[in-house]
Amino acid sequence: MIATATKLGRTGERDKTLEPRLLDSVKVTLQADIVRREVAAANVIGILEGSDPNLKNEAIVIGAHYDHLGRGGAGSLAQREGDVHHGADDNASGTAGLIELARILSTQRPKPRRTIVFVAFSGEEEGLLGSKYYVDHPVIPLANTVAMINMDMIGRMKDRKLVIGGVGTAPEWQPMIERANLLQGLTVNASSTAHPSSSLPMVVGASGRMVVGNDVTKQFLLTLNEDGFGPSDHSSFYAKQIPVLFFWTGTHVDYHKPSDTAEKINYDDEARILAMVARIVHDIDASDKRPTYQVAKSAATGRWIGFRVYLGTIPNYADSSDGLLLDGVRDDSPAAHAGLKAGDRIVKMAGRDVRNVYDYTAALGELKAGHEYEVEIMRGSERLKLKLRPAGRK
Repeated sequence: MIATATKLGRTGERDKTLEPRLLDSVKVTLQADIVRREVAAANVIGILEGSDPNLKNEAIVIGAHYDHLGRGGAGSLAQREGDVHHGADDNASGTAGLIELARILSTQRPKPRRTIVFVAFSGEEEGLLGSKYYVDHPVIPLANTVAMINMDMIGRMKDRKLVIGGVGTAPEWQPMIERANLLQGLTVNASSTAHPSSSLPMVVGASGRMVVGNDVTKQFLLTLNEDGFGPSDHSSFYAKQIPVLFFWTGTHVDYHKPSDTAEKINYDDEARILAMVARIVHDIDASDKRPTYQVAKSAATGRWIGFRVYLGTIPNYADSSDGLLLDGVRDDSPAAHAGLKAGDRIVKMAGRDVRNVYDYTAALGELKAGHEYEVEIMRGSERLKLKLRPAGRK
């Protein structure tokens, strides 16, 4: 080991007695103390009361997160810290959509029968903190919350491609989405002009002229994911057995960088996405029957894609120092077979102490598929040891 020290005298000359020297048999111990800094944050909630005497006691939650990365730091993908991360797509696009939907739904007639709860969540980038707080302190009981719709990054649509997650969390979602998308291309021709060649006839007049058509080029090219979990606020609601939908136009090179700025937003297509969301909200509200919650097929998406093994845990991403809290465990997964449950706190895995999500990811990176590992958890006040056998990612 080379030990170096420099001391300057009054003249600025180097003190030669402190030149670098080779040291043998030296053991250096480094200790880093992590100091948690807490700041005040708030969800912003607007409530549109329902018009039906009975159904107004039920709620449809529409959400988007309004926090971002400030001047960078943890979570930033920029090479240089300190520049303002504007977050135009992530997630000013979702927050702007939330405000626009509040305008649309509050002025429509007849008024929605169910109560609509609009929530701008804080703390999403720090681990879904705002939505987790909301589901523990809802303004309308979760038992009366029929659905949650989340918009996160809906401002950068390309080639009409739209991703909708959570489709498997209620059997009513897919036909509802398909109907809403069909209506995206609906065109009515009251003049003698011809419809676009891409329009399919739906209503033809006595003269043979197409009166109502459907322009398929105005429909979205949908990617439907069944899973109700994902790295955004809808996960908090799905973990409480509420049907969810998640609207997203995909990532891009400006993700989590200062270059995510307003002039890059595709405003026309975002407005079309909001029209589709409004139709789905209308269809939910028009039915006397609430969407039927069901366990969705899981997908290997989200924050753990880069790992070689699959456990099936749904971690709580909030900062902690006393273990990794689990928000849920996927059915028929290695974690479920090991006996892990929602609410468990992992404190040790494969011989490694787990204090937070960073310790957990470090341990996860060392696991091998098919090998058996011991995992220690806190379940309430009881410390348990379980056997876990990770599966390989497909």
